[in-house]
Amino acid sequence: MSQVLTIIIGFVQYMKKFVILGFQEVIPLNRFAKLLSLPWTASLYPLFCRYAWIAKEQRMLNLLILILFIVFSTPIVAAETLNIEKDCPAWSQDKLQYETKSLMQQMAQWDQLYRQKGISEIDDEVYDQLMAELIHWQLCLKQSPDSNFPVEVVADNKLVHPVAHTGLNKLKDEREINRWLHGRLPVWLQPKIDGVAVTLIYQNGKLVSLISRGNGAEGVNWTAKSRHISDIPQEIENAPPYMVLQGELFLHKDGHIQQSSGSDGARNRVAGLMMRKEHSPELKQVGLFIWSWPDGPVDMESKLRKLADMGFPLALRYSHKIGRPEQVQKLRTHYFEQPMPFATDGIVLKQEIEPKGNQWRSGSNSWAVAWKHPLRHQITQVREVSFTIGRTGKISVVLGLDKVKLDDRQVSRVNIGSVRRWRQLDVLPGDRVTLTLAGHGIPKLAQVVWRIKERQDIQPPDKQRYYTLSCLTLTAGCEQQFNARLKWLGESLQMTGVSSGSWAMLTEQKLVTDLTDWLVLSVQQIAALPGIGDKRAQAIYSQFSKAKNQPFSYWMKGIGVPYMDKLSDDVDHWRQLEQKLAGTQLKQQLTRGQLKKLSDFVNDTQIKTIAEKLSVAGIKGFDRENGAVVNPVGIAIAQ
Repeated sequence: MSQVLTIIIGFVQYMKKFVILGFQEVIPLNRFAKLLSLPWTASLYPLFCRYAWIAKEQRMLNLLILILFIVFSTPIVAAETLNIEKDCPAWSQDKLQYETKSLMQQMAQWDQLYRQKGISEIDDEVYDQLMAELIHWQLCLKQSPDSNFPVEVVADNKLVHPVAHTGLNKLKDEREINRWLHGRLPVWLQPKIDGVAVTLIYQNGKLVSLISRGNGAEGVNWTAKSRHISDIPQEIENAPPYMVLQGELFLHKDGHIQQSSGSDGARNRVAGLMMRKEHSPELKQVGLFIWSWPDGPVDMESKLRKLADMGFPLALRYSHKIGRPEQVQKLRTHYFEQPMPFATDGIVLKQEIEPKGNQWRSGSNSWAVAWKHPLRHQITQVREVSFTIGRTGKISVVLGLDKVKLDDRQVSRVNIGSVRRWRQLDVLPGDRVTLTLAGHGIPKLAQVVWRIKERQDIQPPDKQRYYTLSCLTLTAGCEQQFNARLKWLGESLQMTGVSSGSWAMLTEQKLVTDLTDWLVLSVQQIAALPGIGDKRAQAIYSQFSKAKNQPFSYWMKGIGVPYMDKLSDDVDHWRQLEQKLAGTQLKQQLTRGQLKKLSDFVNDTQIKTIAEKLSVAGIKGFDRENGAVVNPVGIAIAQ
C-alpha cells in the first residue's frame, strides 16, 4: 500500500507544477499518460488541458480541477500500479538498475544520432517498443519515468528554431484514437511522412533559413542545401512579412507501397544528402511536405489553400477532414496499402485550433497525435535458449519467447537455425529481438535489437556426439534424436494419428527402445500408457499394423537410407541393395562421396541389426531367400 501512496503523491506533485502555478506554459501532451501508458490519464487529460487554457489565471478553478482529477483517478492508479509490479522482470534490484541504466544510455545514443544527423540506426517502431520497455523498468524501480533525452546540437552552424518542434505522442490502437477524438471532432488527418523534419523561415517572401529539427529547440543550418531542392520555393509572392513553416523533407518515390516495401531507408538517404558538405545531384529527388504553419490562418482549409498558392501543394492534396472516427482507420489503411509518392510510417491527427507559436515546447503537444502503421517487426523478450537434435544429428537452436501476436498468430518460439548462427547472433535470455513472418506465415527472427549486459554462459550439445548413425537406439542423451527418428519413420510409413507425443510416451515407458520395438506391441501394452485409453490405443495399434504392409521404399526412407530417391526404381529388396554396393553398378548413379555415405550406412552394425529385425517381423523387402537366418537374439527362423 505504501508503494501505491508513493505513486499517488508523486502524481499530485507532478500535477501541482502545472495546475497551482497557473499553467505558465502549455501542458506537455499526455506527458504523464505517455510515460505510464495508462488509458485513464489519456482519457481525462484532454479535458484537463482544455479547461486549463481557459482558466489560465483562475487559480481556484485550477485547484478544483486538480482535486477532482485526484479523487477520480486514485483507485485506478492503485490498480494500474499493482499490474505494473506484477509484470516486472524477475531480476534482482541491482540487476534491474544496471540493465535499465544500460538501456537508457543506448536509447540516448540512438536519439542523439537521429537528432544530430538524421540517421536512424533502429526502426521507429522498434525504438518505440524499447522505449515502452524502458519506461516499464523505470516504474518497476519506482523511478520517475522519463523518455526525453537531452540532445546537444554540436554543429558549428546551428540555428535556433523560432517555433519549437513539439514532436507527437504516438497512440497505439483504435481505442486510444477514439478516446482522443472524443470531444475534438472534427479534426484533420495527414499522412505521417517518413523523412527528416525541418523549419523554414521566410522574411518578406524570401527564404532566409532552412533548419534541421535537431533537438527541437535548435538545429543545423541547411539553408545552402535548399537551393538544390526544387520543392522549396526561394521566393514567394504575397507571403506574410514573417512566416515560419515546419515540414518534412522526403525522398520522392513512384508508386511506393508501405505495406510491402516499408520505408526502404528513405529517411536515412535524405539525412545523408543533407549532411554532406557537397551538394549532391540526388537532392533533386528530395521533396517537401509542410505539415505545420504556426500562427498561420486559423481555419485549416484556408491554411491549406494558402500553402498551395505559395508553392506547397502536397498538404492540400493529402489532408482530410475527419467527422467520424471510422474514417480514421479507413484512411490509415489507405496510406498503408495504396501506392504513394513517399514513404509513410503512419498518420497524424490534429485539431484545427492550435496554441500560439510562442507556447510550443519540444516534447509538448496536446493538439496532435500520431497513429503508426501496423508493426512489420514485433519486439519480444527471449526467455530461454534450447537445442533440438534432429534425426540426422543436426543441432538446431530454438528461442523461447514472451508470447507475442504476429498477424493473427500467437508466437512463443522461433527456430533460428544452427549453433553457428546462434553464436553469430549472440542472443541469450533477457535479450530483445524482433520477429516477422516469412513465407507461409512462419515466424522468423529479424534482428537482435537489445542485449542485456549480464550474459549467461550457455553451452550447446557436443556436435561430435550426434551424426547420421548416432542414437539408433534409446540411450542416455539420445532422447531427442531417437524420438525424431521415430517421428520420421511414422510419417514415412504414412501413419496417421501417431504424433511425436505418442512416440515420446512409448519411449518414456521404455516400450520402444529401438526403431522396431513398436512392431511387436499389443493393444493392451499401448492402452496401459498414461492418458491413452482403449480407443486411442486401438487406433495406434491399427496404424502400426497397417505400416507393416507398406512398400519397401517407404521403409527405406523411414530408417533413413540416404539417396534412395536415386535408387528406388532399381532396388526393391535389402539384399539387392547390398549386392549393388558390392558391385560397380552404383558408380554411374552416385558420386564417390555419396557412394561412401550409402555404403557406411548400409554396412553399419546397428543398421544391419535393424534389417534383421525387420526380416524377422516379415516386412516385405527384408526377407531372406535361402535357408534360415539367425535373428539378433540367436533364434533360428525358418524361411
